[in-house]
Amino acid sequence: MAYTNLSFDYIAMFFFFMLLIWYMTGKKVPLKSFRYFFYVILCAFFATLLETVGYLIVRYRDFVPFHYAYYTTSIQLFFIHNFVVMLTYCLMTMAHIDIKRNKALKWVFILSWVVVAIICIPNLFHNRIMTLEDGKYAASGIGYILYAVDAVMIVMCIWVFVKRRTDFKFLKTNIIVFLFLSGVACGIAQVLKFAPMLNFATAILCTVMYLYQNSSNAVSDQVTGQLNRSFFGEYILDKFSADKAFAVIVVNLDDFKFVNQSMGVETGDKLLLEFGRFLEHMNSDTEVFHFDADQFCVVVDMDDKNPLHIAETIKGRFDLPWLEGSKNILMTATSCIIECPNDAKDISSLMEVIDYSMESAKSTKKRNISYAKDMDLEKIHETKQIEKAVKRAVNRKTVQVYYQPIFSSKEGTYNSAEALARINDQQLGFIPPDLFIPIAEKCGVINELGDLILESVCGFIKENNLAGTSIEYIDINVSPLQLMQKDYSKNLLRTLKKYDVKPSQINIEITETAAMTTFPVVNDNLYDLVANGIAVSLDDYGSGYANIGYINKMPFKYIKIDKEIVWEAFENEKASITLEYTICMLAALKMNIIAEGVETEEMRDILTTFGCQYLQGWYFSKAVPGDEFLKML
Repeated sequence: MAYTNLSFDYIAMFFFFMLLIWYMTGKKVPLKSFRYFFYVILCAFFATLLETVGYLIVRYRDFVPFHYAYYTTSIQLFFIHNFVVMLTYCLMTMAHIDIKRNKALKWVFILSWVVVAIICIPNLFHNRIMTLEDGKYAASGIGYILYAVDAVMIVMCIWVFVKRRTDFKFLKTNIIVFLFLSGVACGIAQVLKFAPMLNFATAILCTVMYLYQNSSNAVSDQVTGQLNRSFFGEYILDKFSADKAFAVIVVNLDDFKFVNQSMGVETGDKLLLEFGRFLEHMNSDTEVFHFDADQFCVVVDMDDKNPLHIAETIKGRFDLPWLEGSKNILMTATSCIIECPNDAKDISSLMEVIDYSMESAKSTKKRNISYAKDMDLEKIHETKQIEKAVKRAVNRKTVQVYYQPIFSSKEGTYNSAEALARINDQQLGFIPPDLFIPIAEKCGVINELGDLILESVCGFIKENNLAGTSIEYIDINVSPLQLMQKDYSKNLLRTLKKYDVKPSQINIEITETAAMTTFPVVNDNLYDLVANGIAVSLDDYGSGYANIGYINKMPFKYIKIDKEIVWEAFENEKASITLEYTICMLAALKMNIIAEGVETEEMRDILTTFGCQYLQGWYFSKAVPGDEFLKML
């Protein structure tokens, strides 16, 4: 029978009308899926409007020409079934499925649109989909083909929700699935003539999807109102799928932290807001993202604009002060232009290039404009891969500790060893320490790495009762960044106590970089360690700028002579004399001297003659795993 209660349809039309107003007047989300979503709303709106008109014609058929009902219903069926197809297309696009490149999916959608059009449009003239008698609709066999199309689309939607649910970055998948299935249930109920609730269900589904897609927290930065870093990835995925060249101009505000520290965070936020507005109004054909605290990204199509011209416009703006009025601030900015797909072929490589190209630009060409293509992008990629490997090893605690023995020429035995970290990554294989240690310092995991090494060494000392062997202590290399931790010495002593290791069994080895630092916290940590019985060594003496002044001021017990100095002494007579007198000087200062890089019997004998008490190098042994080291003892 014909429906008489149209309340749900009226409410649905209200929701769709509001959605259209929001869409047309609100800030557009620059995604293909958001544009497709507009067509979804239009289809649902017209389907609801025409269904309501059709029911009103049936209700007042004594006053309105009867054949008008066929016209409205035919067009309504065209829109409602297109709504299902467009919704499926939109959801697949949100899940980053490239339908245009997938021939099977592409033809499924083309055939679906063609079938809907072929069935619905001719129905305006021959009324084959349904008949209308005594105010009742009766579907014909051809009408069930449309339901078959809907069923195929529903199955595809369910597949997307199940297989690609993690790709819906700006949707709460569980809520959308619930609303989607509710809409299916309402559609079945309407077909079975229980209640006209399908349009109401689609209105709620579309409203929730719109609110999640256009959520300010998900899309916009709260300080500047620009698109945020999280949304940047979604947008760039769209750009790569479009197969058109584009550029990303990365702009970094130089010394922005100084503004926050000297003028306050509120002033800093105002500066970010003003700069963001300048970028947004500078060119209407660009998209602006607040990428990081002091970093913005401007995305521009290469076909339409010259990225260098835009970058120069940005640079020129910094010739003028910001925040004019009570506070005038003169600043500079460093920019880097990344051309895609030449410099980066996907979102992952682009993020790597952004991070490292800007870092390189700030260190070499601060305040200038540079191109990523002029940098060693292969080296950047390699560094990023090593960074990931280091973080994996630290998080999974797969860092290994090897031990290289140190020989006592006086006692004729191994009296100590140096603990050396090793990373053997499943993807990259063995990574040399001289590569991963600086990267660990740069990416902020050196403290965690140092803690892992300390724990491993202390566990090794305790488990193997090294106190009962000739090994007096184990050398542990410590980064300057570790020594800058306020409670480093206290934490180290706490770890020794946890494993019941005596302070004399651990020796801290630092580079001259740490020795030369002017941070009081470094000296406080070193003197606290020495006061608690832990010896301190200076590593690689002679390789840099360390001089006798540092040795006199710092509480060193051991001095390690760099292997390059040792090797040169056996090739150059002047270097040999320099090494001999250096050893004599250090011995006169009551320092314990360790020579690194000992590789031959001749080197062992001559260095012992010079007065080296301790020798370390491949002549005795390379660094080996703990079990091999124990066998050597």
